[in-house]
Amino acid sequence: MAVRAMKIATYLGKDLYGVDRGVIKPCSLNNYCEGGLVFLKKYNESMLSILSEQENITAIVTPEYHGKLSCSYVISDNPRLDFARVLQEFFAPNAVPGIAETARIGRNVLLGKDVIIGEYSVIGNDVVIGDGTEIRHHVVIGDGVNIGNECLLKSQCVVGEDGFGFERDNNDVPVRIPHIGSVEVGSYVEIGSCTTIMRGTLDNTVIKNYVKIDDHVVIGHNVYIEENCLLTACQVGGSTRVKKNAFLTTNATIRNGIVIGENVLVGIGSVVTKSTEDNVIIAGNPAKVIKTKD
Repeated sequence: MAVRAMKIATYLGKDLYGVDRGVIKPCSLNNYCEGGLVFLKKYNESMLSILSEQENITAIVTPEYHGKLSCSYVISDNPRLDFARVLQEFFAPNAVPGIAETARIGRNVLLGKDVIIGEYSVIGNDVVIGDGTEIRHHVVIGDGVNIGNECLLKSQCVVGEDGFGFERDNNDVPVRIPHIGSVEVGSYVEIGSCTTIMRGTLDNTVIKNYVKIDDHVVIGHNVYIEENCLLTACQVGGSTRVKKNAFLTTNATIRNGIVIGENVLVGIGSVVTKSTEDNVIIAGNPAKVIKTKD
C-alpha cells in the first residue's frame, strides 16, 4: 500500500514541496522507479539533472536542491538519517512475536513481551530477554546472559559461550580457566550474524545501550563496550574497554586490556596495541593517530 508523501513529511516534521503523491517503495538512485522514494545526502549536478526529469518520485534532499526539482521533495539537513527513519516507520517488515517450535529454551528463563525466537535457536538457563527483542535463527545464548529491550540478534550469533583462557602447568600443558561470569547486553543493541561475544571470566562482559555490532565480530571475555559504539568485522581482545561513540571498522584488531577512547575511529585493518586518547582517528600496523577530530 502506498504511503502519501505528505504523511512522510509530517512524520519527519518538515514541509512537502510538490504534489502529495503516493510513495510505493524506497529505491536507490541507480534503480529508481515510479512512485519511489530516494535520498541525496550531498548536492550533485548530475543527480539534479536526473531528478529534474523525474516527476513521479519523492526525494529527501539537502537545502541546496530547493526550488530546482520537478519531483516532490522534502528538505533535510541529514537526508540519509531521515530516509532511515522513514524506512523504519513505514516500510520495514514487522516480525510476528512468538517462539519457533524448534527453539530450545532452558530453565528459569524470563521472556519479556513480544519476544521473537527463531528456528533452532538455543537459550540457556537463567537467561533474561527484554521486551520486543528479536532473536533470529540458529542463535546460541549461554547460561545467565541478560539481554535488554528491543534488541536484534541476527542468525548464527553466539552470546555467552566461554572465552579463551588458559594457563600452562609445569609441563607446559594448557589448563582451561573456567569462565563463571556472563554477558550483559543493554537495550537497542544489534548483534550481527556469525558474531561471538564471550562470557566473562569472573566479571561479566558488558555491551551497553545502542551498540551496533556487525557480522563476523569477535568480542573477548571481560570486554566493556560503552553506549553508541559501532563495530564491523573486527576483533576485540579480552578485558578491553571501548568508550562511547567509538567506531571500530573492518578487520581492525584490538589488543587485550587496553582502552579505546571516546569518539575514536579505528581505520580499516588497523592493529591497535596501545590505549588511545579521546576524539582521534587512528590507523595502521601498529595503529597511530593520523588526525584529531574537531
